[in-house]
Amino acid sequence: MNKRTWIVFLVVNAIVSAAVMLAILYIWERTRTSSPPAPTTTPTQPVSAESTSIPTAPPAASPTPPGPLTYAVEAGDTLAAIARTYGVSIDDLMTANGLTDPNLLQVGQILIIPVAPAPSPDISPSAETASEPSATAAPAAPLVPTLTPSGPPLVEIGQVLGSGDVASEVVVVRNRGGAVSLEEWTLSDAEGNTFTFPKITLFADTQVRVHSAVGKPTPSDLYWGRTTPAWNGGELITMRDAARNVVDTYIVP
Repeated sequence: MNKRTWIVFLVVNAIVSAAVMLAILYIWERTRTSSPPAPTTTPTQPVSAESTSIPTAPPAASPTPPGPLTYAVEAGDTLAAIARTYGVSIDDLMTANGLTDPNLLQVGQILIIPVAPAPSPDISPSAETASEPSATAAPAAPLVPTLTPSGPPLVEIGQVLGSGDVASEVVVVRNRGGAVSLEEWTLSDAEGNTFTFPKITLFADTQVRVHSAVGKPTPSDLYWGRTTPAWNGGELITMRDAARNVVDTYIVP
């Protein structure tokens, strides 16, 4: 084989090899583009039990029970009018406040009104106990409030005004402790002038004025009924309880 024939053979062989390679590449490209891509699966994150828990509602607060109903006595009030206003009997009103005389009231005196307590709300039974027969409860008797002790009485002669003038002469008696009955207590001096208290209750932080002159008594003002003055400047007034124990003394200015 001469040189010319050899060159032609190599050229033909190269052309054939190139054609085969192009055919292979063409077939491979068609196969790759025609195949659909495989779907990819996105892993789902597991939901923890902690993230799906439902918050528990806070328990409802219990209502604070209301205090007892009270009334402050005003000028011109009577126990019968107060009882009629609140729909209670005079006896219940006197019992609740420890009163013995319905005609002795003081301006500013705090009275407890013995009203019946408000009914409790009805609570329906649950589904488990609804079929069970419920026992019939006996009706509760209405509660009558009682007075709360406010400590021992601390009665004193606060001041003496207008001494020597029967029209303006007055002794102010105060109570800075618990309620006390002044019945049969006395105010007296060395000359034998003595005033005896009627049946009257002096409550805590209240006072009663004892006038030497004539007048109509009220829960806050008592009248001796004298026509001459009883107290002189510089003399000693002594207050004694029903057992004649000395409670307080006061020098008239």
